[in-house]
Amino acid sequence: MKIVKIILVTLAGIILLFLSLGLLFPSYEYQSSIVVNASPEKCWTVYHNTKKMGSWLEGFESLTLKSGELLATGSTYEIVVTDDGHRMVMNEKIIEVSAPTKISYELNNDVLKSEFSFSFEGTTSTTITSRYKIKGNNILWKSILFLSKSYITSEGQKQLEGLKKVIES
Repeated sequence: MKIVKIILVTLAGIILLFLSLGLLFPSYEYQSSIVVNASPEKCWTVYHNTKKMGSWLEGFESLTLKSGELLATGSTYEIVVTDDGHRMVMNEKIIEVSAPTKISYELNNDVLKSEFSFSFEGTTSTTITSRYKIKGNNILWKSILFLSKSYITSEGQKQLEGLKKVIES
């Protein structure tokens, strides 16, 4: 019986430690950059081409304008991606747009709320920089997302590398 108590206390401690991560680190930020051999205008055009998004955005299914005007501040979109057979539907709102150099979004789904932006800086070559601020929707997701930070960051860089390939091809 004593061993069961020790196991239960240890398990409770691990769970509390895990959940405390969400309290201590409710959100985090990261950024990724890549240099592309193309003008900012071309990068902007390819980035927003929904027919090419599936080539660089893994699991991309669709992007549908729900309200507002195409690429206008305040416009809302529904984006659908599939990851390992799990279909995720997310709501995205443009919060700032300055074509062809910057666009910022708010993205919400069941798991998280994030703010992110893409900037396109240069003349004949372009530095594309993505900046993300991610926050889980509850203590469990805040903890999980914090522990997934390195994976999420590397996936963001991988997306930029895929975007670069599509732009330069």
